Amino acid sequence: MKPMPFVYFKGAVRPHSEAHVSLAANSLQYGTTCFAGIRGYVSGNTVKIFRLRDHHQRLMNGAKILGFDYDIPYEQFFELINELIINNQPTCDFYIRPFIFSGDEQLAPKRVGLNFDLAVYFVPLGNYFDLNKGMRLMVSSWRKFSDASLPTKAKAGGCYVNSFLATSEAMRCGYDEALVMDQDGFIVEASVANILMVYRDRLLMPELGSALLEGITMRTAVELLNDEGIEIETGRVDRSMIYTCDELMLLGTAAQVAFADSVDGRQIGKGASGEYCQLLRKSFQNVLNGKHARSAQWLTEFELTREVSNAHYR
Repeated sequence: MKPMPFVYFKGAVRPHSEAHVSLAANSLQYGTTCFAGIRGYVSGNTVKIFRLRDHHQRLMNGAKILGFDYDIPYEQFFELINELIINNQPTCDFYIRPFIFSGDEQLAPKRVGLNFDLAVYFVPLGNYFDLNKGMRLMVSSWRKFSDASLPTKAKAGGCYVNSFLATSEAMRCGYDEALVMDQDGFIVEASVANILMVYRDRLLMPELGSALLEGITMRTAVELLNDEGIEIETGRVDRSMIYTCDELMLLGTAAQVAFADSVDGRQIGKGASGEYCQLLRKSFQNVLNGKHARSAQWLTEFELTREVSNAHYR
């Protein structure tokens, strides 16, 4: 996935080829970054970005949790995204990666003396997973860290070594993706997505106060299901519950709404997309097509034109 030609770096939109950091940059040495992952959908001459304001807020929350002392108002964030759309002129669906980092050459894992800045780039992205088939999952031997060790509610760059290890193990063992347990042995999420399951005719997800990352796609799924009068319970989820559930979904900005075919060789349900997976996919598509009551709330639209004024705050 090669980045599009223009990026936001050091306070301005510039060619990707001009964005450089030192090999001695603190964030490169220690993973002292926090980031967001945002979906952009191209439809004709319009770009629709999903829950841009919510992603901005979570990015700012992440910087606060990590003590980065960095803030950018939503209006300014909106404008730089608009400028990147105008300059890059995307022709297909894409992924937006804003991240806060320190390029300071400080050889020490400490906050004192560091300055933080924002960078943003776009990459073309269709489906991260093959959504036409179920995913073969395994429960990883790598455990998810607790919030007592590393912040679980911030998308901190260094924390994703945990995801790197879990995903790599799963692929090395012939699986598509990994599920991870917390330090007490309960399943909290997939390595790069939240989970939602149907267990004994109930929709169930791990507790928000557990080690899971609070995903915006997960929040969206909860709200869409609540709109349909469907309640979701939260609680601890053990491995045996996963093995015997009727439906298991993976929810994430990259993953969107994927379903599990099997976990550790145990078939989940009928090994096909279930009732709630299909309902969520239909609802998501209706949102993107502007046919859902929440479309106006969740979609920020930009025109593929040089006229900045054609974009509207939302």
